[in-house]
Amino acid sequence: MRATAIVTVIVANMPWTVWWRSMNHPPPAAWSFAFEEFTSNETADEWALAAAIFIAQYRRRQSQGPTFRELFEHLLPETGGVPSRLPSDWDALDRRRRINDFRRHVVIEWRRRGFIGYDKEVTRSLRVGRRFREQSRARTNQSRDSV
Repeated sequence: MRATAIVTVIVANMPWTVWWRSMNHPPPAAWSFAFEEFTSNETADEWALAAAIFIAQYRRRQSQGPTFRELFEHLLPETGGVPSRLPSDWDALDRRRRINDFRRHVVIEWRRRGFIGYDKEVTRSLRVGRRFREQSRARTNQSRDSV
């Protein structure tokens, strides 16, 4: 004989994105727009490809991967690797957490798409992903065939 229990769990409705959920107010608009730009179905592949190209070039020159910070400083050079400055009256630890969470969740999306890879908890482990390598090989073979 088996019994089934029906359990109702009340979950707080957080209208903002996963990288901002620990905050009790919405993220700045520039951050929301940037996250959408980096991860939406329409534009994520372009940004992920740009990230993978930078990672490949960086690894070729440095023999190790870039940090998340270096990657985003390359992608957002005008603003120092972040969509906009966070309020200076915030605790430095809160600002650092928001920046790290933003970058981590963008990179997770690009990893899901196969353009990049990395090892969790390992600094400088960013590398190109399977999809980037496949596209690169296809372009190389295509250029050889046209010669």
